[in-house]
Amino acid sequence: MHPANFTDAHRRHWADAELLFAHARWANADQLYGYSAECGLKLVMEALGMVVDDAGVPAEQPHRVHVQELWPEFVAFAGARREGVRYLDLLPPDAPFRDWSHHDRYAHRSCVEDRDAIRHREAASAVCILVDLALEDGAQ
Repeated sequence: MHPANFTDAHRRHWADAELLFAHARWANADQLYGYSAECGLKLVMEALGMVVDDAGVPAEQPHRVHVQELWPEFVAFAGARREGVRYLDLLPPDAPFRDWSHHDRYAHRSCVEDRDAIRHREAASAVCILVDLALEDGAQ
């Protein structure tokens, strides 16, 4: 098993999602937007003090989840840290991935519509801004 690299995983999933989105491949683009956002949020959480094991897996159980569950955990985690509050101001106020599921990778492609991918793309784009800010702040 290779060590986790949340920065590279975030950027790789984002780039591939964008390629698929450009070709109206909504279902797979949508999945990758979710994984991109998840990796980006974990990168910021790690920069804010989240402890990860040798494989990059968050040691704290609430953070060992996918983006639909991680988003509210991120809000609570960042909100509890003085330096984390400024990241929250850059996110949409709701939980935009609440209807996203990693299980949808098994679903028929018609189950994900363009509006789903567009909404998740917008939220993942906000996470891209968080990641850039965290990297400027010294995250790895």
